[in-house]
Amino acid sequence: MPTEDSCLADDMFRRVIAIVNLLMSASEGLSVADIAHDVGAAPSIVRGDLLRLAQYGRAPLTVSWASGEEPDDEREDDGPAPDPLDEVWSLASRDFAFPVTGLSPLEAHTLLEILSRAEDADHIKRRLKASLAGSDAGARRRVVKAGRTIYGDGQEESKIDELGAYVAERAPIRLAYVDRYGRPTQRDTCPTALVYDWRTCAWYLYGYNGPGDAGGGFRHFRVSRIKSFGPAAALVAAPDDSLVEQHVKSCWGVECSSAPVKVVVRFSDEFNVLDRLYADTADRPQAQYETQPDGSVIYRDIMPGCNEFRAWVATFGESAEILEPAVLRRSMALAVRRVLDRYAGLD
Repeated sequence: MPTEDSCLADDMFRRVIAIVNLLMSASEGLSVADIAHDVGAAPSIVRGDLLRLAQYGRAPLTVSWASGEEPDDEREDDGPAPDPLDEVWSLASRDFAFPVTGLSPLEAHTLLEILSRAEDADHIKRRLKASLAGSDAGARRRVVKAGRTIYGDGQEESKIDELGAYVAERAPIRLAYVDRYGRPTQRDTCPTALVYDWRTCAWYLYGYNGPGDAGGGFRHFRVSRIKSFGPAAALVAAPDDSLVEQHVKSCWGVECSSAPVKVVVRFSDEFNVLDRLYADTADRPQAQYETQPDGSVIYRDIMPGCNEFRAWVATFGESAEILEPAVLRRSMALAVRRVLDRYAGLD
């Protein structure tokens, strides 16, 4: 669960980006009060952000006052000094770059994944990739999904860094793992990726056990359930990075430990159902849409496991109907019956 500190840091990051965008697009300087109004923050907080940008971000910022006069500490008159909140800030140059500091390779690549979902971010991605040239090669081989927070605590961060070393080398690993039912198990696998899932705010390790294994050979392990780990005997040849990335992108969420499943769902044309359908599935590589005469849409997709997909479909309520596979349709029907049973007897 995100900590208060991580949420505050995230808010500041978003606020600073918004401030820079405002200054970049403004034809003239902006007052602290105007900036605060546009970014939805207190003027005193915004002024602190501007000072940090100037001091630590090396942004070419200039400041003046709406009156045209700057305060002079040696002034002889006793008149009131200009209100700091009336300061007018502007960029002396729009051709500058912030130094990227304090980011580990894994964090930087997480940022790259976030940017991959953004529009008009190609130039940013090129600069980030250039800055990472020669850095931890293993980090570049980890497939990461964007999330709200990167680490839960220092202990998890250390564990992820150590697991990352195995991923970097594709070194066979033996896991002391507790499954979802609380049973201790021992698993050997070839680690292929570390994946952050924003839905559960949790890290997962992807492993590969060969094409003959169920689920196309891939397995996923929640990092918080990995109690210890160490080297293991070689199992299979490590898969190509392209195969790993292709498999991860085909997953709905992080579930990847089953054979590919073909799903078919009908979505009704009501409220904003179809808008949300298209938005939520825009990055699905095998998504297909078929508009029906009544305006509804038949959605088809293929994914390795559909438990998380079923939970997503359930959020549409009566506006979505699972048509295939039959086992998923029955599973949804049972879930709906359990909900009805809980409300039995109500008028």
